[in-house]
Amino acid sequence: HRKGGHRPEEADIALADLLHQITQRFVAWGFWKVFHYLRNMGHKENHKRVYRIWKQEKLHLRLPPRRTRIHRKYQRLLSPEKPNEGWAMDFVSDWVVGAQQKQVRIINIIDEGSRRALWTEAHKSISGKKLTEILDHVVEYRGKPAYIRCDNGPEFISQKLELWAQEHQIELRFIQPGKPSQNGLIERLNKTLRTECLNLCWFTSMEELNEEIQSWSQVYNQLRPHENLGNKTPEQYETLNQNFYYSTVAA
Repeated sequence: HRKGGHRPEEADIALADLLHQITQRFVAWGFWKVFHYLRNMGHKENHKRVYRIWKQEKLHLRLPPRRTRIHRKYQRLLSPEKPNEGWAMDFVSDWVVGAQQKQVRIINIIDEGSRRALWTEAHKSISGKKLTEILDHVVEYRGKPAYIRCDNGPEFISQKLELWAQEHQIELRFIQPGKPSQNGLIERLNKTLRTECLNLCWFTSMEELNEEIQSWSQVYNQLRPHENLGNKTPEQYETLNQNFYYSTVAA
């Protein structure tokens, strides 16, 4: 009942039912879209009456429709006990300021056990196909890990990477959206790359950028002490923990 104890008019009840039918069918439509749809269908009610019923039925409180979320199995960040057990990968963005300034993407892949930077390289863009080619190179000289941890970026959730992981029997461990702390080791590597290399100067070409990145990665792996490794370098840590397998390719 409304205030004053009067029953709603039958016409109001019919209009309310009609509004519910329309909004159930066209879930993304707002009031004005529905109102003009009614007009086009021959209904003559003015917008004030329709809006009064719209609010009375709480249709203005409807939540906008969203795609159903893709549910994946998320894993807590637990560092492996030995090298080459698990990797993590992520992207870093930067700029090349040559004749024409352009943004580039840098792929970072790290061994979560030894903290070794396995692959750091800049590209104009990195597709799912290009990503699997890079991973093939790393597996070729390193051997495959049990898992690779990554976020939910388009390259990482691509069918190309999923099929590649299935073929190599490698588990893809996705972090929860908006929680980069679940991929903290690669995030730390990204920050180190930026503060100790990318932020130090501007690069005028892709070649110059990649040369500087490669020089940095050698320092990172061979010379830079890592507190979480007992102030050893990744190379020293792997030498002290040689009870793991990785393949090497003859030069």
